[in-house]
Amino acid sequence: MKYIKVITLSLSLVILSVLAFVGVANASNFKSGDTITVAANETINSMLFAAGNNIDIAGTVNGDVYCAGQTITISGTVNGDVFCGGRTIVVSGKVDGSVRLGGQTVTLSGTIGNSATIGAQDLVIDKNAVISRDLLGGSQNVTIGGVIGRDIVSGSQNLTINGKVGRNIDGGVQTLTVGSTGRVGGNVKYISATDLTVSTGGKIAGTVTRTAPKNNQTSTVAPMALALGWFIYVFFAALALALILVALFPRVLIEVSAKAIKAPGQTTLIGIAGMVLIPMSIVILMFTGIGIPTAILTLFAWFIIMIVSGPFAGYMLGRLLLPKSKQPVWIMLLGSAILIVTYFIPFIGCLTMLAAYIFGTGMILTQGKQLLLRPSTKKS
Repeated sequence: MKYIKVITLSLSLVILSVLAFVGVANASNFKSGDTITVAANETINSMLFAAGNNIDIAGTVNGDVYCAGQTITISGTVNGDVFCGGRTIVVSGKVDGSVRLGGQTVTLSGTIGNSATIGAQDLVIDKNAVISRDLLGGSQNVTIGGVIGRDIVSGSQNLTINGKVGRNIDGGVQTLTVGSTGRVGGNVKYISATDLTVSTGGKIAGTVTRTAPKNNQTSTVAPMALALGWFIYVFFAALALALILVALFPRVLIEVSAKAIKAPGQTTLIGIAGMVLIPMSIVILMFTGIGIPTAILTLFAWFIIMIVSGPFAGYMLGRLLLPKSKQPVWIMLLGSAILIVTYFIPFIGCLTMLAAYIFGTGMILTQGKQLLLRPSTKKS
């Protein structure tokens, strides 16, 4: 399918981007924690990597910003590009380059010097917002109140234009509305089962072309935009977990990855054994009745292992790709980014995810066993 090729190309570009900025690792700033703040009077003269619950960038960043968290606010100035994923994202400041955002709710009320690629459930381009070039969005609800300098390509359920679009609109939508203050400088070409609604005062300079969906399906533009938006969100959410782990437990990752590289076969066998025996043990404990509390605790621990197995495998991959590096953050960033990207490739993604799950689980169980044995070793 056409949109799968576009996504694959996008994934390749992400890999190339990661490889590119690994070469300038020394010119970066990494921040992690529950709350991360760049104060209004603070200036960061490097790329900024931020992973935490709440991220607030009110100062100036002279470089690209890569961030992932629950709530992200950018009210300052970024003289570069912004790549962020989170639940709630608000950009009210100035971004000199492009923004690529993935979240549940995304609001833009500032100035974007280039283009915006956004995947969200609800996307709001405020009346004060300016996107100098293009907007590519995959969202359930999109409301445009500001200025889009050139084109809009959108896959959404509801698209409302209350601001100004410099050129064309192209997409697959359920409902498309041009409000009384809406202005479209070019053509509107969309696929939908319903006609465009233009309120009194709204204007479209070019032609309007609606194509009815065939076989009750929307156009390829909609799934392409939605898939791209979903990729952005998952990529940064998974990468945030990996970066938080390496920030909190760098020594553990260094130690366990070194052992896994020396004994990959043993690590794989331990991972497979854990995948089979631990779930069986949980089921057996459940049936005993008296073991239910232990089973619940074991199930919770196993769920945590499943989540963090990917980052552990990603760190080991990074160690293989950067064997001479002594920067755990960059090792994790490269390995995890490539691993996450492969998850989105059809068929290969399933195999990669299974391999990461097995190997990461083996690494965690191996390290856990050694931690349990250390006290008894000291006593002897």
